[in-house]
Amino acid sequence: MPYSSRSAGLTALSALALIISWQGAVMMPASAAADPADEANWTLHCQKGVAAYKELRYGDADREFRAALAEAEKFGPDDVRLAQTLTNLGVLLEFRGHLDKAQPLFERAVKIKQKTLGPFNTDTVDSASSLCIFYLKRKQTAKAHQLCDRIIEYGEKQVAELNNLRASFKHLESFYSHHKGLEEARDQVITARDKTLPIANNDFLELAVHMDRMGSAYEAYPSPGQQGRHGHSEKLYKLALNIRERILSGNHLALAASYDNLGKLYAQEGRHSLASPLLKKAFDLTRNTIGMAKPQTYQRLETWSKTLDALGKHSQAESLYRQALNAFTEGYGKNSGFVADVQIALSNHLAGLGRYGEAAGLMGQAIKIKEKLSGPQHASLAGLLDQYAYLLNKTNRQKEASRLQARASQIRG
Repeated sequence: MPYSSRSAGLTALSALALIISWQGAVMMPASAAADPADEANWTLHCQKGVAAYKELRYGDADREFRAALAEAEKFGPDDVRLAQTLTNLGVLLEFRGHLDKAQPLFERAVKIKQKTLGPFNTDTVDSASSLCIFYLKRKQTAKAHQLCDRIIEYGEKQVAELNNLRASFKHLESFYSHHKGLEEARDQVITARDKTLPIANNDFLELAVHMDRMGSAYEAYPSPGQQGRHGHSEKLYKLALNIRERILSGNHLALAASYDNLGKLYAQEGRHSLASPLLKKAFDLTRNTIGMAKPQTYQRLETWSKTLDALGKHSQAESLYRQALNAFTEGYGKNSGFVADVQIALSNHLAGLGRYGEAAGLMGQAIKIKEKLSGPQHASLAGLLDQYAYLLNKTNRQKEASRLQARASQIRG
């Protein structure tokens, strides 16, 4: 399996998942038949390496993966099993902090896949995108940009191919439907369409995941001077969205995530007029899919609300917060942590508009809920008490504010 991760960072858990993922995979085509004994030895060393990794015996895992690599070299220089083994060892080395040793292994694995599977194979693109992220983490931006530009070019070609594929089936079906005596041919086209499109759609949706992953990496690992950071992210997010809009219909969280990614990028750049409609779509899709009183829905509501504030649409933003407050109160009860969190956000929103009395009332209610849930001395209360004291000072309640500040200081010790 290719070196990949769903997030830009490589955690111990994701590293383990990468190394052991080959076990459940369909073996990719080898360039030449392997000796059964070599194949068996390779498999055994891989299994032992996985077992050692799971037991945190990293030295043993290293030795077993190197032994597996020695066996894989016998399969030939362009065998995909060799690429797989190079990747597994590279992931282990990266996890252990040996980045200089891991890099040539990843690069060689990508070259093998490019040659054997083709540069536009989905698995090749997966590995190439992971290598791009590795370069970004290491601040090797020139190499990252070069790989990224190739993948973007591939993505654009794939979108065009998807459009052509759908149009071709549609035109053929329409042609046959208007010609009597060709019903059998029309049925064959429909059968071919029904077999082809689901497989193609899965490949395209997987490509969209890679695009999102790289887009996030460009944000997480900015290059010196930030040059090119958002430009690449925007292109990647747009491609992912383009693919999903053509395949997914109705309410779908993956499509909502695409709108959210691009919308948040525009919001970070201050392009709020572009961000707002995208963030609205992300919120609407998420709400319609999983409901209003859900943390994920609220996260998207809050992101959109902040953009609305930036556009001066304060009443619309406030309305969203109050919808969330009602939904969480109804769904979880008036003393839930969700309710407190929305009250705090709405309090901050109102304070920004100079409505300090209303803001103070909401902050006081939220603090009471937090005290019940976490105790009166919990460290998280100190910052909230400071905010509450600020609001009370703004409403000429200085004595209460002083007591709250003293309490916040006492909690901090």
